[in-house]
Amino acid sequence: MPRIPFQKPKKIEWEILSDRYGRLVAEPFEKGYALTVGNSLRRTLLAIVSGAAIAWVRIEGVRNAETPIPGVKEGTVDVLLNLKKLVIQVPSGEAKIVRIDVTGPRAVTGADVPETELEVANPELHLFTLESPTAVGIELGIGIGRGYESAGRKKLPVPAGAIPLDSAYSPITRVAYNVEMSRLGKITDYEKLILEIWTNGTVSPDDALTRSATYLEEHFRPLAAGVRDADEEGPEASGEAYLRDALAKTLEELALPARALNALKSADLNLVVDLVQKSEADLEHVKNLGEKSIDEIKTALAALGLSLGMRIDPNVLGALGRGSAR
Repeated sequence: MPRIPFQKPKKIEWEILSDRYGRLVAEPFEKGYALTVGNSLRRTLLAIVSGAAIAWVRIEGVRNAETPIPGVKEGTVDVLLNLKKLVIQVPSGEAKIVRIDVTGPRAVTGADVPETELEVANPELHLFTLESPTAVGIELGIGIGRGYESAGRKKLPVPAGAIPLDSAYSPITRVAYNVEMSRLGKITDYEKLILEIWTNGTVSPDDALTRSATYLEEHFRPLAAGVRDADEEGPEASGEAYLRDALAKTLEELALPARALNALKSADLNLVVDLVQKSEADLEHVKNLGEKSIDEIKTALAALGLSLGMRIDPNVLGALGRGSAR
């Protein structure tokens, strides 16, 4: 049966792109498909991209939100609300516990949160004011998750004496999209998708979009299992030629966050062929490469039909300029 042409976007560009905001324009789409793609990306961006947030707080001498903190000007509820506004990034992608120890009189801000294993994106945020020479100790339980988690439905246990907080893990603060008419040659009833993404600064809009598009692709791929693309030219496309082309790609061509890419490059891994010969245990020893980054690497390789720990034919390695497996 002949394949009927179906228009896919030919122009995809970021009109505006910064650390916290991006405006993407993609065109042309078949009628109705810009709306379909825009809505799918919006839902995925808001629900799937993971991040860090404070899950619980333990304050010395304070048992609940109604108990005042000695020497602190603000009420405990206000202090907890301020702590919830902290924008935190954990490079390792693992839950952490950090402790704030301060002595007044002074104003306490996000800059007082120790950054040995995490990064605070808004260090200027006011947390509370100490009005007397009193020492205050606060433990913060940093969780890793997706979307929103209420204080009463924590997946992980909250330590005794700690106050659970509502946690907004998603680094995506807002997503909006709009559909306009687009023209391709003499055809004027195509559509243009305008996608706007706002983040809290711990992830860039383009990185967030790449992750979301990858998640969507992974959900649709099982539905197409066994379906062969009519554009493929014979068995060679899925044979040695395809494998060689995939292995020859640079790591920059994979959909990886900058942090994971830099960690791999520092470990002298430059091509996909270098990466797939490493086991998951090997990557765990790479500096600045956490569990979350390793999962993203496995996802990116799976999109090419590859995986970690592969044993590559010496003839293929030779063709790629790699005399032997690393």
